Amino acid sequence: MLKFYTKLALAAVGLLIFSCNLQDHVIPTTPIVYVAGYEYTGKNNTAKLWRNGEAADLMTNSKSIVTSSIAALGGDVHVVGWSGDSTSAGQARYWKNGVLQPFSGQYLPSVLSKVLLSGSDVYVAGSGGDAGGHYAMYWKNGVPEKLNNALGGWARDMAIVDGDVYVTGNASGGIGELAVAKYWKNGASVELTSGPEQHFPNGIAVSGGDVHVVGTMGGKYRTIAKYWKNGVENILSPSSYHSNANDIAVLGNDVYIVGNVGDSLSHYSAKIWKNGVAASLPGGVEATGITIVGNDVYVSGAGLNGFTSVAKYWKNGVPVALSNGETNSTATAIFVTAP
Repeated sequence: MLKFYTKLALAAVGLLIFSCNLQDHVIPTTPIVYVAGYEYTGKNNTAKLWRNGEAADLMTNSKSIVTSSIAALGGDVHVVGWSGDSTSAGQARYWKNGVLQPFSGQYLPSVLSKVLLSGSDVYVAGSGGDAGGHYAMYWKNGVPEKLNNALGGWARDMAIVDGDVYVTGNASGGIGELAVAKYWKNGASVELTSGPEQHFPNGIAVSGGDVHVVGTMGGKYRTIAKYWKNGVENILSPSSYHSNANDIAVLGNDVYIVGNVGDSLSHYSAKIWKNGVAASLPGGVEATGITIVGNDVYVSGAGLNGFTSVAKYWKNGVPVALSNGETNSTATAIFVTAP
C-alpha cells in the first residue's frame, strides 16, 4: 500500500503502517488536540508531537523515523512508532512525556503501530521477534503477548471492550508468503482474507458486538480500500486507481472511515466515508486517523504546498495547518481529550 506519509520509512522497515480505535473516539468536551507525526528536511527525519498546534520534537534520525499512534491520560502523553538504522532494520520507539521508554524480555519490538490506555494499563501493539522470527504482538505494561498464528505478522491496531482485547493486523506464516489480514480476539485469530493478494488491516473498532476492520489490499499498480464488518468484506472505492483505508470510528449506527483515493496520475485526495458515502477533506491528500468528540469529527493527515507535504488536521471538515509548508511534514495520528 502506497501511503503518502510512509514512503520515507519503507526503505528502512519494509512494512506499512497505521491506526486508532473506538475507545479513543468518543471523548468529553472542552478538548485538547494532540497530533503525532513527523518532519523530513531532506537530511533528517524528526518525530513530532503537536499539542493544540504547538510543536515539540521527540527524536531526530538521519535514516527514517515514523510516529504512528498517540494517547493521553492524566497529563501523560504516550507516542509510539519506529525508526530505521544503518542496516535498514526497524527499531521500535515509545515515548512517555517525550522520554524514550525501554523494552526487555524475549520478544523485542521492531515497529509499534498503536498505543492504547485502559485504566492504569498501557498497551502497545506492533511486531516483535526472537530467534524464531517476528510476530504480530502487543505488550501490556511492557510484558509481551504473542498472538496465535502470528508468525511473519504485524499488529496494527487494537481495541479493548468489556475486558476483551481485539487486535487487527496481518501474518504470513513464513518467509516468502503473502500476508493474510486478520483480527484476534483475546489472542485467537480470525482470518479476513485467504487469497493471493497482500492485505494490510489498519484500524479496528468494536461496537454493539460488531467487529469493524478497515485496511488496504496492496498492489504494484493498484491499491484498494476495504472494510470488513464481522468478517464480511466491502470495497470502499471500487472504481479508483488507488485507494487506502487507514482508520475507523463507530458512533451509534454511523461508521466513519478515513483514507485517500488516487487517480491515474497518482493525484490523491483525502477522504472520509460516512456509512460508505465518500466526501473529500479540503486541501488534503491523505487522512490518517479519526476521533469524535460529541458531534465534532477530528481527522489527522496531510495536504500539499506545491510539492511539499503539510501536516494537518480537520475539525468537521475545516483544515488546520500544523506545519508551514517549508519542509515535508505529515500528521499520522490524532487523540483528543479534556484538560
